Amino acid sequence: MVAPDFVGRYYCSLDNKNRFNIPANIRKVFTPEAQDTIVFTRGMEGQNLYAYPLDAWNRITRGLRALNPFDTSANDFIRIFAGDAYNARFDGQGRVMLPEYILKIGQIKRDLLIIGALNKLEIWNPEIFAEFEKQKEKNLKDLAQKLPPTLSFGDGK
Repeated sequence: MVAPDFVGRYYCSLDNKNRFNIPANIRKVFTPEAQDTIVFTRGMEGQNLYAYPLDAWNRITRGLRALNPFDTSANDFIRIFAGDAYNARFDGQGRVMLPEYILKIGQIKRDLLIIGALNKLEIWNPEIFAEFEKQKEKNLKDLAQKLPPTLSFGDGK
């Protein structure tokens, strides 16, 4: 069985202990294998965070372990991607705490935006995401045209 996807947008705020509540709709998507654990790391956009359920993170790291250990680029990527990672477990109220270094990577001060991106979550400073989105939505058609031709949007083609 395929796990459901993460979709939607959720606005949250940090409390004075750098905790925020993972919305119930997101927590419902977590499989038992995730063990109520979410892994945060640096996003590829350079100004956000990616967050994966533990089981999805473990699949990613299995793939990374299979890379050539003598490939400098692979090692550089792993060093940053895994080195910046932080495991957080939901508390009894569905909250997670983020350390200062993770908040700094994501440029998050108090408010944050969680975006469902199918197999992962993206965590953004809402102001930074608004600028990012403004630039990207102008090119949405161009971005769609760069997708593989085998991708179906459910239109039967």
